[in-house]
Amino acid sequence: MYGICPITLLGPFEKDSSRWETMPYINIHDGTTHTLNPPSLLALAQTFEMVFAQYVRHPESKSLAPHGTPCKADTQGLLKRYPVNASGFHLIGKETERGWEQNDDISTLLPSLRRYQKSGDVSVQMRQRLRQVPVAFLERETDLSRHTILRARRGERVHPRSLQLLRMAIRTEQS
Repeated sequence: MYGICPITLLGPFEKDSSRWETMPYINIHDGTTHTLNPPSLLALAQTFEMVFAQYVRHPESKSLAPHGTPCKADTQGLLKRYPVNASGFHLIGKETERGWEQNDDISTLLPSLRRYQKSGDVSVQMRQRLRQVPVAFLERETDLSRHTILRARRGERVHPRSLQLLRMAIRTEQS
């Protein structure tokens, strides 16, 4: 019995499509060589036209559906912006800051740009929304512990993935 392994066949460029079936192709995942006729693998060759036709069914991961949930292949309508929340800032320097080389002002040695911290901090708005949703609902929808949900409600730091699950649960509850 064969296991499921990824198949991506790569062959040399050939303008003459009548030769494609007998050309050697290499599976980029394991290095084995295959042909399409006679078939040495149970695989369907995809043309650019086939890939392009499937593209319209590809979900948009950078936007939300009109009702605020993640996009799916059949999502229709005006997409919403995916929310991004900055959770805190601290300063960073930049390699191109070379003003210190040209003058004696010590302030040019101090970093002048902001550095973004890792996410996980719960915003005030998010805490308010979490307090409006029953804890039992959030536990059921996210599979997070009651302790984690209560920490987020108090505005304490939680894992970024937990925060993402809570945001999705709130959107589900609102729709």
